[in-house]
Amino acid sequence: MLGVFVCWTVLRCPKMDSTGSVIIPREKLASPWMIGLIEIMITLNSSHLRCKTPLFNFWDLVTLSYFLVQRHWQQMGGVNINEGILIEKSIPQSINAQTSVLKRYVADVGKSWPVLIVCGGLLPLFLSIIWLLLIRHFVAAMPWITVALFNILIISVTIFYYLKAGWIGHDAISPIIGEHDPYYHVSGRELHHLRAVTVLMTFIMTVSILASVAIVRRILMETSVLKVAAKVIGEVYALIIFPIVSYTILAIFYMFWLSATLNLFSSGRVLQNNCSSNCCTYDLALKKVNCDRCCGYSFHYSPHIGVAIFFHLFGLYWATQFFIACSSTVVAGAVTSYYWTPNEISTEVPFLSVFASLKRFIRYSLGSIALGSLIVSFVESIRSILESVCRKLKVSSTVPDGFFGKMIFHSSQFFLICIEWTIKSVNRNAYIMIAITGRSFCQASVVATELIFNNILRIGKVNVIRDIVLSLGKLCISLSSALFAFFMLDAHKYRSSHNKISSPLFPVLACWALGYVVATLFFAVIEMSIETIILSFCQDSEEHEGDAQYAPPLLMETLDDQSEMQKLTGSGGPS
Repeated sequence: MLGVFVCWTVLRCPKMDSTGSVIIPREKLASPWMIGLIEIMITLNSSHLRCKTPLFNFWDLVTLSYFLVQRHWQQMGGVNINEGILIEKSIPQSINAQTSVLKRYVADVGKSWPVLIVCGGLLPLFLSIIWLLLIRHFVAAMPWITVALFNILIISVTIFYYLKAGWIGHDAISPIIGEHDPYYHVSGRELHHLRAVTVLMTFIMTVSILASVAIVRRILMETSVLKVAAKVIGEVYALIIFPIVSYTILAIFYMFWLSATLNLFSSGRVLQNNCSSNCCTYDLALKKVNCDRCCGYSFHYSPHIGVAIFFHLFGLYWATQFFIACSSTVVAGAVTSYYWTPNEISTEVPFLSVFASLKRFIRYSLGSIALGSLIVSFVESIRSILESVCRKLKVSSTVPDGFFGKMIFHSSQFFLICIEWTIKSVNRNAYIMIAITGRSFCQASVVATELIFNNILRIGKVNVIRDIVLSLGKLCISLSSALFAFFMLDAHKYRSSHNKISSPLFPVLACWALGYVVATLFFAVIEMSIETIILSFCQDSEEHEGDAQYAPPLLMETLDDQSEMQKLTGSGGPS
């Protein structure tokens, strides 16, 4: 038994020189087990001697050299061992342990950091700018282009999942590198995880294609508001550049916040635990006595550090919401300048109207935006705390068992989510009204709510189209990031040697998520432009007794044509 594990330990990652030869210390050459080991090495193929990855293909060494090690082990006085099969089984069990799989996933993300930077940061940044330019010049064709690209991309990503899962071709992933016995196969958990995601992607692809085909006709009905928003972006080119500023500011803030967080969490004191017999506690979740904190050392935070950590986490919510609110208000101010300029002189809207809007925002509206973002952050913090309490209650099995208790428990969570969504929606519209009227936050919230209720059909009609088109655009950019991540991870660099990744699942999902986040930041310009145009139109109608004086003719076709409304709702009527 010992001989086999000595062989495994030494051959798993031997020290090599620049030529790839194994280096064995001089003082170990005389040992009997090393003589047997050298004999084993001679009998093996030279490719097995190269430790290409941390998961070196070592079970072949066990199966091929078992009897040679057995003979040398007996020469050293060891007893006969008949546990070869158990040894072979223990290797796959060790490979597929949950901790081993998790470590490999984390290592995959670390090894693929160039892919994350390119496909998760730079590529979606570039594609988002391209999409904004396309919506400016080809707005009539963009619904067709977006739907077609979405279907092509989601099919391509799904096919790549099938390839890596081994259901198409012979390129299935494996956590083991190097040649091994073809009659002895070890399958890692990564393959099962990837196949589960492949099945899920197949379902998502089917539903998405059917849904996109069903809604494409309704999308084509109402592109007038998109055309107006694209015209605004064409007049005020700085709107395309402005998201980069917000993107950079948030990235810098998160870097400083993370460094401060690490310092705060490492500011506690290391204290020796009480070693008396009374230090054991009863764990309700595990239903057993827990003495892990007896003796040894533990990390303790003083009260003021705990308060500082809580304030720091709350500051993350507040600062994030504040930066988003500032960006939204500045964009709304620039779009407002375009809308409320008479049509005959709209070409005189300055190119730097974004910076003029920024100047007005800093001078008149900074406090209102800070108040609105504080309210949203406060509600989000309360919901996060309650969710944490609910998770702890579930772990300790103290969730109410009765029907009414469970109903109240889940209803409270749903109620908080609804409150948060409502406050975010009201705040977003309040920021627009602040940019339009210059009122305080509370007054702007009241005016925005009244306008929404008085024009619910107009706003609802446009928001449906806006959400569909922009959501498909975001998915196109994020799917492109995932597809390019597959291409980069399929290179030889990530298929062999020390940079080999066990599964592309986590790097691809990370690039997908990062691409969607970056696209969301840029598409917020279009979303805010459309919402500003709609609320400006409603305010214009309210001020002029139902007859909007400043609305572009293209916008009037969408918001005042009842036959188009009937088409959208499917109720018939004249075309």
